[in-house]
Amino acid sequence: MNQIFRENLKYILAVLIVWAITFPWILRNKDTILAKITLTYNSFFGYPNPRIAHQLIAKGDAVLEGRKDSGTDLFQTIRQFFTAEDTNKGTILPLDLALMEKSCLYFRSKEHVEDHFLELTWREKASEWGSPLFQRMAPQGELLLGPHPKEYWNSHIEAVLTALDYYKRALRFSGPELIAPKKIESVAWASCRPNEILLAYKTHMLETESYVLKQLTDLEKVPSGLSAVQKRSVVLSSIKRSDFSEVSANDYLESLLRQILLTGMKNFSPREMDDVYERILYFVGSDEKEYLKFKFRRAELYFQLGKEESNDYQKAANEFKEASNIQLASELEDINLPALLVHEFESKLKQAESYHKLKENNKSLVILDSLKSKLRNVDERSVGGKKDEILKAYHNLNRSVLRKLGRYEEADEIPFNE
Repeated sequence: MNQIFRENLKYILAVLIVWAITFPWILRNKDTILAKITLTYNSFFGYPNPRIAHQLIAKGDAVLEGRKDSGTDLFQTIRQFFTAEDTNKGTILPLDLALMEKSCLYFRSKEHVEDHFLELTWREKASEWGSPLFQRMAPQGELLLGPHPKEYWNSHIEAVLTALDYYKRALRFSGPELIAPKKIESVAWASCRPNEILLAYKTHMLETESYVLKQLTDLEKVPSGLSAVQKRSVVLSSIKRSDFSEVSANDYLESLLRQILLTGMKNFSPREMDDVYERILYFVGSDEKEYLKFKFRRAELYFQLGKEESNDYQKAANEFKEASNIQLASELEDINLPALLVHEFESKLKQAESYHKLKENNKSLVILDSLKSKLRNVDERSVGGKKDEILKAYHNLNRSVLRKLGRYEEADEIPFNE
């Protein structure tokens, strides 16, 4: 054994060195790599293949429906049997995904609480943990207490995870269809696995783009020599024009928005989130109001990234500057002008804060001085009342910038209670 090891030592070392070099890149791009592997795997079975996807989804649905109806299987009935009160012996509680999600959130919010403090009161069981599905079980004129959240969640989690597995398998074959990610979302929250939602919608995004790129390539509509970014622009343009009946621009945009609005993608990978914002801005470019909103959010993302790499503060400043340009949006007939003016003020304030983080305090002060004439948009004179948080941030930043510039007397004149 030792002899074999010595004879192959150089090959083993070579593998270890290559792995050490490539591991950080693989870790950072693991989702993209897995999506491409899945796409290659799917090609052996025909891709996309809606028939297989729908069959798998139907199997997952059947598992959930069986739990909602309680079923007749003896062992399933035994697994579902539990009660928090002796008076409710024999009650079989059916599946309610919304109640499972609530149970998940309840116990996650009390991770560090002693078990004996988790016991629900009679009032909580009756008023907060009931479900319309259970009302038919209550004798007429009597109140049926809701389930104990933890026991209820445990009684159904195995079946919900089985359905989730079917939906994830369906995702391998669904291509640009959005049905599989939506099904995954419906059970992922209930099973305390929000990461599955992010992966589902990101997979849908990438596979939609891969499908469109393949169709365009087959039709020889992709010029040779394009970079990856240029190819993506061609693909996004095709999706937006709805060149292919199998691809819905609305479904694709929904998939992008879900990654941001529902999954807290910022907490998973800010760099990947930036790619999503880039795609969204391409799609909402013709809607000035939405464009400004997502410009501001992308700027906030860069501001967050600036804590790790200061160069991103400059990107944040540029994005906030663009987000503050409300001229075109203010000309829209249905625009809420007071809200738009607040958006402008906040965008410029965040731009000044970005320069402050870059220690370019003179630039920051110029912006803050320009905001003095716009204070009426956020103080007690503003429509809808005083915007306390924005006004407080303005005074704090103004005070900090003046002190950094050595203008202590002016900084001290700014009251702390405003």
